[in-house]
Amino acid sequence: MSKQETQQFITKDTKIGDVLMINPAKSQLVTQIMNEFGIHCTSCGAASFETLEMGVIGHGFSESDLTKLITDLNKAIGSEGSVDLKVVNQEAFKLTLTSMAITKVKEAMKTQGKSETATLRVSVLAGGCSGFLYDLQFLDSGSKEDLNFKQDGVNVGVDKKSMEMLDGIEIDFVDTLNESGFKFNNPNQAGGCGCGKSFN
Repeated sequence: MSKQETQQFITKDTKIGDVLMINPAKSQLVTQIMNEFGIHCTSCGAASFETLEMGVIGHGFSESDLTKLITDLNKAIGSEGSVDLKVVNQEAFKLTLTSMAITKVKEAMKTQGKSETATLRVSVLAGGCSGFLYDLQFLDSGSKEDLNFKQDGVNVGVDKKSMEMLDGIEIDFVDTLNESGFKFNNPNQAGGCGCGKSFN
């Protein structure tokens, strides 16, 4: 067996549901590669038991396309260092919360017993039904690894690895008969899901 073959972590027989789990630290990059290739079913329950070959060929791609995708995926999960994402100008980066979202964040902080110095961290995770998932969480203090700023009395931290996908986003809070919760108005997403928290 050649050295190249022993380093193959993903094969045509790898189940789609397992692709992200082989190297969780690189799951965001793997999802991005598959989405750009044209496969958006990394987190789809209906397709998770299909092999990568079944998913790719089933979407009309060729064997050579499948081979290239497998090569790209294995390079991604085997690469060292940080994920190679586009660099976003931190000074020009913009993420805003509406007045309703600010109110709800402050209410949630109070309900959860968080101090006013707590930080609302915004990031994008691989997952959800469309490929990526918005994630909001409270940190007791801001992380040096994030882009930190303050809006209307709320400390906000943005995961730097997620900045490309979050640049220009508006976070709102809606409370209607049909839905209630934070809503992400993102000009960067190509599509989304009815849940309002998953996108590609």
